[in-house]
Amino acid sequence: MEIIQGNRTHIEDCLRIARNLPQYFTQDATKNLSKDISTHQLFVAVDSSEVRGFITLIQKSPFVAEISWLAVHPEHQHKGNGSALVNYIATKLKNTGVKVLEVKTLSPGTDYLPYENTRRFYDKSGFLLMDIIDPYPGWEPGNPCAVYVKIL
Repeated sequence: MEIIQGNRTHIEDCLRIARNLPQYFTQDATKNLSKDISTHQLFVAVDSSEVRGFITLIQKSPFVAEISWLAVHPEHQHKGNGSALVNYIATKLKNTGVKVLEVKTLSPGTDYLPYENTRRFYDKSGFLLMDIIDPYPGWEPGNPCAVYVKIL
């Protein structure tokens, strides 16, 4: 498995992964992803030309970047693909002078198992819970936003 810069040929594979994760990607989320994926930085985890997962980034300033989307196909989860994506971009960003990597997800205290697993993944990846914002602009009411940061 290797991590490469994504391009237009990978977009449909990334959207297919999102559609295979309905517990994370509602129809609205998939629609937003389809808009964002062509304008955000895209990296994909590939093995034998099969896209196993993807991560997208927004450069918020010279020192701060945000993970906007991250997903691994269900068949390839819990095999290090998500960690490889995060580690790759963290190293790449650090080498360009970025100091902080941010990600937003559903906050702790919400009773939804898939996002408990997501938060556990970010905790294990070295992210720290920085803030909870409720309501978060653009998010559905009742879905408080947890802002996690990783110091690079």
